[in-house]
Amino acid sequence: MGKILGNILIKFTTTLGRAELAKLAFYSSRAVKQQERNLRKLMKANKNTVYGKMHNFKDVKSVEDYQNIVPYSSYPDYADYIERMAYKGEKNLITSKNIIKYAESSGSTGKSKLVPMSAWATWVCQCFSFSAPVGCSYKYHKKLGKKVPPQKGLLTVEVLHHKLPCGKNASGLAAIPMLYLKPFTRFFVTSPKEIMYPETLEPMDMHYMKLRFALVQPNVSYLSTVFITMIESMFFYLENNWEMICDDIEKGTINESITCPPEVREKLLKRIKPDPKRAQELRAEFSKGFDDPIVPRIWPKCGWLHGMGTGSLSLYAKKLRRYIGEDMPIHYLGYAASEGLMAVPIDFNSYEYVMLPQNGFYEFLPLDAPEGTRPLTISELEVGKDYELVLTNMSGFYRYRIEDVLRVTGFYKQSPKVTFLYRLNQVANISGEKINQQAFDLLVDELSETVGESFIGYSIYPDRTTSPGHYTLLIEPRNDIPDSEAARYAEIFEKRLCETNVLVPPLIRNGALGHCDVKFLRAGTYDDYREVLKARGANLNQVKPIKVIDNDDRREFFLSHVRESQK
Repeated sequence: MGKILGNILIKFTTTLGRAELAKLAFYSSRAVKQQERNLRKLMKANKNTVYGKMHNFKDVKSVEDYQNIVPYSSYPDYADYIERMAYKGEKNLITSKNIIKYAESSGSTGKSKLVPMSAWATWVCQCFSFSAPVGCSYKYHKKLGKKVPPQKGLLTVEVLHHKLPCGKNASGLAAIPMLYLKPFTRFFVTSPKEIMYPETLEPMDMHYMKLRFALVQPNVSYLSTVFITMIESMFFYLENNWEMICDDIEKGTINESITCPPEVREKLLKRIKPDPKRAQELRAEFSKGFDDPIVPRIWPKCGWLHGMGTGSLSLYAKKLRRYIGEDMPIHYLGYAASEGLMAVPIDFNSYEYVMLPQNGFYEFLPLDAPEGTRPLTISELEVGKDYELVLTNMSGFYRYRIEDVLRVTGFYKQSPKVTFLYRLNQVANISGEKINQQAFDLLVDELSETVGESFIGYSIYPDRTTSPGHYTLLIEPRNDIPDSEAARYAEIFEKRLCETNVLVPPLIRNGALGHCDVKFLRAGTYDDYREVLKARGANLNQVKPIKVIDNDDRREFFLSHVRESQK
């Protein structure tokens, strides 16, 4: 029965995914008019809201009017309204649309943001983050003369949500599609509902739990995550703990050392049985080592991977190849934020995302443009140029400075194709050199290749407590590296920094910028930081790697995790 329902579900999602890709093609063929139509509808529908009256939406008749009359905005411009909506149930403040739920940011930089979501925005998120990737899988397999296999996969998402005083649910954007699919997840996800939909925030060793239930199933056909970092760290955990997991599979138990609420452990133990055969199969492969990709060896039917891997995440996508192999196709999910889903790839292995012309109104500020420069619309963009996105979404945010930098890589019909580069606030600056996160990613990637070592993660600390200030590169190495190597790493890192940023060498020569430093972090530092954020109520599905240490809280945490000296 389960197999039949699983086949029905994959046929349904494949059909829906193909339909969504066809719909995107339709909207993209008339993207310019669609954008203008979106704006007219939003202004007309919201002219009598509190925000609309304040900013004279009634006088907006064109894109030019909109840019002249309505100011740029940021989250603080909406915070009071959203609090009244979420906690008092007030309506018609920033949108006339019915808000059916709230997307919640990670809270990694402070208090979480609540972003209202209309039914339209929720449906677009549902279709393009869940169904469209399966549509891409259909296209990929069709080119190979194959059918999409029945989907049963390892999904790392933890679906957490809570009810606000207004009665609406709040969750991370990534959790929204899975909330609607809760009755069906057992047919396409390896994790039981207690792991997939945890009912408590009590600590639980999720890497172990997800692997424990996935590894017993030899026919896993896909891997899915929100950020590539999560699944890469999961396989690193497997590499170091496979013997324990295999023992537990053989005996039909959950290791006593694993953190798990007692009531959850009791429920899970009732569902698992000893499986010495599968344990033996796994041991045979794990004992050969992980130098050859492990995923094709333990799950030969695993056909694709799904997760964000562009911008600062591309470094981790590259490292993940060690486990999945070079041939496994990846669907890079899309370009999204709590404020909305804005672009998606239409092919596997593509870092180019097609903007969704039906899901908002987009403006683009040329990077480093003088103050007062008119932002461009989609018809005015140039391929190869970098822009800051200004978003008007379908749920009450207008001319919102999202502080993301995108590069236009081409066009799909009339809709721009973009790749995410970095966030504007992730820029380090000590003496005017202004080094962005993308540059640091490339520098650290080159350092890793030069020294022949792999890193779990890295963070940059612009240390202004010294005179002159200097950059400290904090690395969590995958293998034990003696402290004596730190000076060599720093020399290589600084050399490449000088070669890639023309402002750095004269600043160092003139004493305005100190020499770079490298420190090694204790094993497990980045996992520890995730647990800190989780304890504060952050949604881990939304947490991105911390690359630039830009506040005291992060500085104290990471510097306290610098490992003790070792030879």
